[in-house]
Amino acid sequence: MRFLRKKPKSGSLVGVHFTDRQLALVRCRDDDGRVELALSRPVEGADERARVLAELVREHGLERRPCVCMLSPGDYQLLQVEAPDVDPAELRAAIRWRIKDLIDYHVDDAVVDAFAVPESVNRGAVKMMFAVSARLRRVQELVDTVQGSGLWLQAVDVAELGLRNIAAQVPEQAGGVVVLALGERRGLITVCRDQALYLARGLDFGSEALIDEGTLRYESLVLELQRSLDYYESQLAGVPASRILVAPMDGPRDRLVEYLNEQLGVPAFGLDLHQVVEFDQTPEPAAQAPLLYALGGALRRERKAL
Repeated sequence: MRFLRKKPKSGSLVGVHFTDRQLALVRCRDDDGRVELALSRPVEGADERARVLAELVREHGLERRPCVCMLSPGDYQLLQVEAPDVDPAELRAAIRWRIKDLIDYHVDDAVVDAFAVPESVNRGAVKMMFAVSARLRRVQELVDTVQGSGLWLQAVDVAELGLRNIAAQVPEQAGGVVVLALGERRGLITVCRDQALYLARGLDFGSEALIDEGTLRYESLVLELQRSLDYYESQLAGVPASRILVAPMDGPRDRLVEYLNEQLGVPAFGLDLHQVVEFDQTPEPAAQAPLLYALGGALRRERKAL
């Protein structure tokens, strides 16, 4: 989803991510991915979000810097569909037609894009694609906010690809890397290998449920992870994932990592952002959770859409 304006300044990329209560902004250098700026601010409502972002852009001299705005899980649907056998110029139209009965709003009110799934190791398997659908109204609201701040909006991206960008920084990936990201009310499981997203599974609960519902949610999370690991190994990659990385979160992460290591055969570790990228000023562990998807946006390197 690309929105082009006049020529931007070069040298760095800004990732921006909004939630209902938080604004996060991360700036990474193009040449080495070093994080020059990483901050978050509490915000309430669209008007305050726009005002605070514009203030940060002016304060840090970010006018006309290229920017990737990250959608939050829940702002869109990510669907895996059979890849249409059409010319590339007709791909979006074909994907739009294919998902029209799979989304809970009219397809005319949707922004639709797609990206490839790596081919299965199983011969004869149907070629699949990831299709992304978001309400046009929500995307336009984010576009207006970012462009109104003075940033140059290069793309609107999804959380799963933000996690892919972070996983791509992990050395010695071997069979692949699982990233588990838990927000307050939603979560994501992604499995990535060699800078490709193989699998993505959304969770309808987050860190709050681990605290409030305890054992029940821990067991549900282990079940979802085991299903993802089994499917990735048997249907997609042919090899087991090498590790599970639990992203920064608001909640009992150490306890969660310990529980995962007790229940699963793949080792789990807590992921601190400074382990995968260098920061000019390393954020404290408690401040890293809001920065996660903004960092994923700032690490985006794609320059072409499908």
